[in-house]
Amino acid sequence: MTLTVVALTLLAVALLGPVSHLLPRARWAAAEPRATLVLWQAVGLSAGLAVLGAAAAVAVAPLSDTLLGAFRVFFAHLLAGDPTGGLGPFHTVVLLVALVLTARLLGVLALSTWRTVRARGRHRRMVDLVGRPLQPGPAAGAAERESLVLDHPAPAAYCLPGGTPRVVLTSGAVELFDDEELAAVLAHERAHLAERHDLVVLPFAAWSKALPWLPTVRRSRTAVDRLVEMVADDRACADCDRTVLACALARFGAAAHAPDGALAATGTGAVLARVDRLLDPPRRSARLRSLLLAAAATLLVLPTLALLTTTL
Repeated sequence: MTLTVVALTLLAVALLGPVSHLLPRARWAAAEPRATLVLWQAVGLSAGLAVLGAAAAVAVAPLSDTLLGAFRVFFAHLLAGDPTGGLGPFHTVVLLVALVLTARLLGVLALSTWRTVRARGRHRRMVDLVGRPLQPGPAAGAAERESLVLDHPAPAAYCLPGGTPRVVLTSGAVELFDDEELAAVLAHERAHLAERHDLVVLPFAAWSKALPWLPTVRRSRTAVDRLVEMVADDRACADCDRTVLACALARFGAAAHAPDGALAATGTGAVLARVDRLLDPPRRSARLRSLLLAAAATLLVLPTLALLTTTL
């Protein structure tokens, strides 16, 4: 086995094993949730590149000393009429496995994206039909006109991202909160919309469906879901008091849910941990933020350089 394959395999094992196991437990993640989100995205992309790159390198190794050169030879054989691309049976099977895995990951991502957008659009049309403006009248701004209320006794608040975003509350939520708490919940939901957290969580949700048997994927999705809620909490606190938002979340509890394609104020759980974080915020660290972003950049560069520059 070549040095490139060994390096990529070790990187994939490290990222899918100890890194993905320990990262959700890191206490410093609560201090820098945005940078930790970037690191999680880099971990996922780097692990995927390492796994697929190692498989591809093993498959085409007999054709050339470099990966790019090997694929040039492979496609030259295909154009010359050789259906195997110059590969033997074993290497052909390895290449097919890599292609099937790639197709499955991309296919599930595309299908999940289409289903999410369709469900979100269907629910948005329903909300526009039966909902009422939170603040009707000509005095309402654009943000208030995007906030709609559904008549339902159970308290819930969520947002529907997209080209025509909506923030949706139930009448139960409007009755539950005072004016300050309601403003804090709205600020949290608008933070989700402004940060486009729907795009952040979508790949992790899709890959958890593509690889449900892999504990690493499940852990990463749970961790990312919690981090986007922390980021939205922090951004909302620029417009509201942290204690007020904490009280609103505590009133919600963990019972409120959102439809498919939406992002709820209570997230996917761990509400009490978020309340504790709001009441006792961790100290921010510019050094930690820089280290996390540098680690994310390194994780993206390493497999790319290994595939493009090293010999097989």
